[in-house]
Amino acid sequence: MPIRLTDRQRKLAHHVLLFDRPLAHEVAVALQRATLACAENNIASTGVTEFFCGLYLQFRQELQVHFGGDVGELVERTFPKHRFGDKGLVTESVLENAASDEDSSGFGYSISLSDGLTRLLWTATRLANAVGRKTSLKDIIAALTLEDEWLGELHRNGITPRQELRDFQDVLSVIFYATLHAHGRWPKTMQFELDGKIQPPFHALLKTPSGGFAPMRTGTMTLNGKEVAAVSWPDCSEISVPVVLQR
Repeated sequence: MPIRLTDRQRKLAHHVLLFDRPLAHEVAVALQRATLACAENNIASTGVTEFFCGLYLQFRQELQVHFGGDVGELVERTFPKHRFGDKGLVTESVLENAASDEDSSGFGYSISLSDGLTRLLWTATRLANAVGRKTSLKDIIAALTLEDEWLGELHRNGITPRQELRDFQDVLSVIFYATLHAHGRWPKTMQFELDGKIQPPFHALLKTPSGGFAPMRTGTMTLNGKEVAAVSWPDCSEISVPVVLQR
């Protein structure tokens, strides 16, 4: 369940983020790009998706190193009006006044951050503070991966991390694990009982060894008398398949 802030909590969080300057300069600029683009596109509040688009407007090449998917298309869809470079840091009225040599010394627009984005920025800042620095792009990226809510929002927009993410839930969902040696003289048949604590659906994962050992060239897995998976190195060194377990 997403956390909802009260008005007083929201005002305090926004004051710290916008005026106490915990964000590194370029991240703060990315936030400025996102909030300005929201104002110009009549978006009431800057959320995680809008801020991600602001990151793209500021860190276009670097962001694509860490995320797969058509981020450019997401920006076009989210912000029909957007600008890269210095022009993306001022309003259209300022640009028009500058072009006509009129006074363009100041501008203003309303800023509203969603509770989800506020919590994301706060989490990223905590990560940065832990190692004694201001919040960088990498801190933002790391924080994005900590919550299924934030990753899910990006995933629904076709954006996924390029790196494999280790999740301790992967350990908690295991009901049986074994490392087998690829030699006929060592036993390769094992049994386990299903205790009912973990419910279906179930998957069987078969992979060749990693680390300092040479990979097995081929391998098969049989479950309850039925072959369910096969690997062949290097073409298919890991496979995960849905299975039905018996007690």
